[in-house]
Amino acid sequence: MSAARSFATNLPPRATALAAVQAMRDIDVLVVGGGINGAGTFRDLALQDVGVLAVDRVDWGAGASMASSRMAHGGLRYLENGEFRLTAEATRERNRLLRAAGHMIRPLPMAIPFFSHGAGLLTSVKRVLGFSASLRERGFVMAEIGLLLYDWFGRFDRSTPLHRAMLSRGVRRLFPALHPAVRAASVYYDAVIDAPERIAVEMIAEGLDASPRSMALNHCALVAIQGSDVVLRDEISGRCFTLRPKVVVNAAGAWIDLANGALGIDRPLMGGTKGSHIVIDHPGLFKALSGHGMIFDDGAGRVCIIYPIRGKVLLGATDIPVENPDLAHCSEDEEDYLLAAARVIFPKIDFGREHVVFRFCGVRPLPKSGATTPGAVSRDHAIAIFEPEGDRSFPILNLVGGKWTTFRAFSAQVCEAVMQRLGSGRSVDTGDRAVGGGQGMAQAPARQALARSLADRHGLSPERSEVLVNRYGAGAQAVAAFLAEGTDAPLADAPSYSEREILRLVRCEMAASVEDIIFRRTTLAIDGMLSTAMLERISAILCEETGGDPADGLRDLSHLIERLRIRHAVQRLRDCPPPPSHLNTLEQRP
Repeated sequence: MSAARSFATNLPPRATALAAVQAMRDIDVLVVGGGINGAGTFRDLALQDVGVLAVDRVDWGAGASMASSRMAHGGLRYLENGEFRLTAEATRERNRLLRAAGHMIRPLPMAIPFFSHGAGLLTSVKRVLGFSASLRERGFVMAEIGLLLYDWFGRFDRSTPLHRAMLSRGVRRLFPALHPAVRAASVYYDAVIDAPERIAVEMIAEGLDASPRSMALNHCALVAIQGSDVVLRDEISGRCFTLRPKVVVNAAGAWIDLANGALGIDRPLMGGTKGSHIVIDHPGLFKALSGHGMIFDDGAGRVCIIYPIRGKVLLGATDIPVENPDLAHCSEDEEDYLLAAARVIFPKIDFGREHVVFRFCGVRPLPKSGATTPGAVSRDHAIAIFEPEGDRSFPILNLVGGKWTTFRAFSAQVCEAVMQRLGSGRSVDTGDRAVGGGQGMAQAPARQALARSLADRHGLSPERSEVLVNRYGAGAQAVAAFLAEGTDAPLADAPSYSEREILRLVRCEMAASVEDIIFRRTTLAIDGMLSTAMLERISAILCEETGGDPADGLRDLSHLIERLRIRHAVQRLRDCPPPPSHLNTLEQRP
């Protein structure tokens, strides 16, 4: 790992960033999209001291990056499709992430239960050889062969133990609530990402710190092209402005075709599928997992995942083609499907919709494909290039495909392609570089030492210091110092967060809305902790810091509460009070 360096997520105030972007006339590289691949590319280019501007029409880590299965994994299932290169890359990148982002990524034992020893063996051989074949059930023997390969691919920079096999007696001891017909299980290791959205924010901060010539602006959309100038629109004020890039990197994920449409290009590249997940608050189901995640068949050939997450259980995922990613959400039918799938392996545990505290959906940025099933579409990544054409003087590098785990490798590939076009070379390698607050945080003793230091220096309780280190890693030092500078209080209905902590997210991390805070700067939403009182207090802090109109804040909050109920199954929210009656005639925001 690289030499120690300090880190803090100190993004400029959004108003400052907006003014800087409006003053720009040209830039080396424009990165459109601030998801994990866009943020990774921005960071890598900025580390090479390239002038780069990153924009996202929503926020850093939005889209599929905040709605994944939250796993850093090597892609065991990809072996079924013969994607050996991708599995080799993903296992190596998983191992790197465990060291580079140890404050947010931790090993997780994964179990695969089997009802059969030999099922699916011949079908799997056909699929690996490239023949079309439908796999209805996976057996123990087939999985053990695959896991031997998985262990071998993961041998470089190994950060996890080798897999092990268990027969029925061992399965019963470890998972007594599992279906009694389960005959064997395999246990291997991947990793869980506690807060993937924050990693995107941290990479944006790291890039800005590395390159004074670079800038980043969220809630900023690419809307048109004028010759060789691109037109950007601030989604908060509605103001438009232009600048001229030498290269455009389209990292808009499932929205790549829409971004290209704004640039006058009608050549579809994307064929995304939505993956829906639910969060279940059920102590019995949480206990049944015995600290393990599980990969299991749904009974019809699809693979699902379930694992413990901060006292609750995450269950996913569907794989359904979608035409418009803006309309994708986890439906009640998908929720029922996931619950039914989990009951296949845990038939003795009584859980249902009443235990779902949150649901979410992301659209995978998959390439347009003629595959017969969504699961057969490659999860590998590629750069599709549109060369300069007509009045457009800049090339467009489209980041098609990819997965969360391999973002660093994909970003490095994109960075090198861009640098070649700019006529320069790489000066900083990201292969062994810590990510954001992961500096020096890979091992528990280092995290414990930092927590003790924060408690001593800032008068925090040991418990509070530990929470901050686990949440921000090396960046906890800057957070703790900020908290100590003023009067603080626990956040309503979420005492593990504080009001000054929320204030810092607005002031230093470019959070511009309540959604930015609950979805992409904290884990309040996915942890099922939301309450109306909490949302009201966050909205008030946001308005106080930005000078926003509290009446507008209340209207926006009403819309958000309705979306949380409909799209995310957050049913325990009460309505927030209406704005003062003399403001009711003001134009309502969409």
